[in-house]
Order: sequence, then structure tokens, then C-alpha cells
Amino acid sequence: ADAVPPPHVQDEGPLREDMVEGGPGGCELRVRLQNLTVFIDPVDGTREFVEGRLGNVQTLVGIAHRGRAIAGAMGIPFPSGDCSTPSCVVYAIVGSGISTFGTRP
Repeated sequence: ADAVPPPHVQDEGPLREDMVEGGPGGCELRVRLQNLTVFIDPVDGTREFVEGRLGNVQTLVGIAHRGRAIAGAMGIPFPSGDCSTPSCVVYAIVGSGISTFGTRP
């Protein structure tokens, strides 16, 4: 059976409109929620985190539409390996390239 989104979730709407708006041709991507899969690895590099090697720790998020990857983001909480540098997020959308929030390591 198809997954049914909760009633408060819109069934069809913009997928991060602020990220894709201004992409190739100023596109706006609309998809049905039941066709999306979101993958989250909240602490990629758990062992590195526990061992204090903070420069190797990140949070990963991937988005697939009907089984095909369409976007992803990588949060880098400790880009310099300690708390001296603000966090960074690197994200990409297929066909729109890559961008960052914060200072890229």
C-alpha cells in the first residue's frame, strides 16, 4: 500500500522552492510526497565524534524521487575540527549544481 501523508502535510507542492527557484530556467519542482524518500544519517562519523576527531563528522540528508536521487545536503558542524569555525551546509540539486550556507571547508 502507498504511504499516506498526515492530513496536515500538503500532498503536492514545492520541494524547497527557495533552493530550486532561480535554478535552470527559474524552475519550480512539484512532486507528490508519496513518491519521495528522505534518507538521514544524523551523525555520519559517530566513531570519529566519540574519538574527538570532529573534522570528520557530518550530518547527511538525501532525497530521492521514485528511487532516483534528486537532492542532498551535508551539514558540517565542525569544519575546522573544533568549535572555532561556524557550521557549514553543502547542498545540491540534480541539474542545479552545488551551493553552501556558511564557510566551506
